[in-house]
Amino acid sequence: MAPTTRSPGPAEGVTEMEIDTAVWLWLGLAGMTAGTIPTAYQLLTNDENRHLSAVLFGVTGIAALAYLAMALGYGIVEVGGTAIEVVRYGDWLLTTPLMVLYLGLLSQPGSRVLGTLVVVDAVVVLAGVAATALGGVVGYAFFGVGSVAYLVLVALLVWTLPRRASFDTPRQAASFTTLRNLTVVVWTLYPVVWLLAPTGVGLLLPDTQVLVLTYLDLVSKVGFVAVAVRGMSALTGSATDMSVNAD
Repeated sequence: MAPTTRSPGPAEGVTEMEIDTAVWLWLGLAGMTAGTIPTAYQLLTNDENRHLSAVLFGVTGIAALAYLAMALGYGIVEVGGTAIEVVRYGDWLLTTPLMVLYLGLLSQPGSRVLGTLVVVDAVVVLAGVAATALGGVVGYAFFGVGSVAYLVLVALLVWTLPRRASFDTPRQAASFTTLRNLTVVVWTLYPVVWLLAPTGVGLLLPDTQVLVLTYLDLVSKVGFVAVAVRGMSALTGSATDMSVNAD
């Protein structure tokens, strides 16, 4: 939920970064880039589902750019002596709403529900930024805010979306369920990492934190895209209508 690993700035050069940290970031870039290839192909060849392909392309494409920046040592901001990886948070602030949007396009719950999902998701990420930047008791307070917001997000994904869904085929419903379950399970691990990392009790070393976050990012994003692309053949006309029905 909140990384604080210190990466060197561009002036320091990548060579001063711990070698294992650099390896994880470059592997993250490679994984995100590989995950973008199928969606790029879909964008070029699948006219009917192009809008869905564009959403998926944004998920791994933005993440690939973020990992490139982090691997090169960009995107670190010092706040009160704490290094904050603003690039990673920027990645999450852009890509997690896209993932929520894709789930909304599959389930078509209504624009109000979808808008609420996106706003709550943004609150979770921004609360993580505040928790990392402020630290101490105030930081834990913002962590609590983010945790409550995340519980609301999970409730919306697990209970509200299925009740409000308008699935056209059983395969479409199955694709949604798989993607939703993957998202909830993996995203739930991020606040655990925040607590175990230097932002919390400090049981994880910074290099280990980068490894775990990179792994979670790859599973949540590349895994999401892979499942979505595989299930895209189940989507037809009205099931892939870009406009979400109004409440």
